Amino acid sequence: MIDWLTVHGALHPFYDGVLQGAGVTLYVTVIAFGIGLVLALALLVLRAVAGTPARWLVAIYVSAIRGTPLLIQLLIAYYVIPSLLDVTISPTTAGILALSLNTAAYGSEIMRAALSTIPPGQAGAAKALGMRPWHVWMQILLPQMLHRSIPPLTNEFTVLLKASSLLSIIAVNDLATVARNATLQSDLPLQVFAATAAVYFAMLLCASSLSRGIERRFARMLPYVH
Repeated sequence: MIDWLTVHGALHPFYDGVLQGAGVTLYVTVIAFGIGLVLALALLVLRAVAGTPARWLVAIYVSAIRGTPLLIQLLIAYYVIPSLLDVTISPTTAGILALSLNTAAYGSEIMRAALSTIPPGQAGAAKALGMRPWHVWMQILLPQMLHRSIPPLTNEFTVLLKASSLLSIIAVNDLATVARNATLQSDLPLQVFAATAAVYFAMLLCASSLSRGIERRFARMLPYVH
């Protein structure tokens, strides 16, 4: 009855590819999340210091991304953009591109909300002391904003990790693809997808633990932040 639990049992096709599939899932998610955070910060700065046209463009981009399904964005990144630019990109690259642009939109809103919670008097006091705008951002605003953004950004990472399963649509050999192929080979969908869910849960649990560690480190570095 528990033959499917053993490595050489009925679920051998799944166990044989689970490490590679989980590795691809983590790789794509981490790279896309990192790129997305950099883009999110750039969008935030544009909204804060750029002129009205740039702010409107950022607002339109964020609304467009948040108002359309990630699956559609993924298909556009894989089929439409390469066709328009007359280039060839791999499924993994297209997946990272779509996930990065999606994270940028949601991340910029998270950071903007965190920035709005910082008392404006802090920036005013720093400028009164002669600090340059760049130093105000880097030494006063940015550290506090990042600290306050950690919990919602952790949630965004978990959402992104789960959403990465959509990459199986464009043949990225991630964990979801491994599970689908193992189901076809073993004809045990319940057991395969239960094992797949357990792997996703383990990865998300590790991500949450890492997030709490980062938040505690920020709290020690910024004892004045509440």
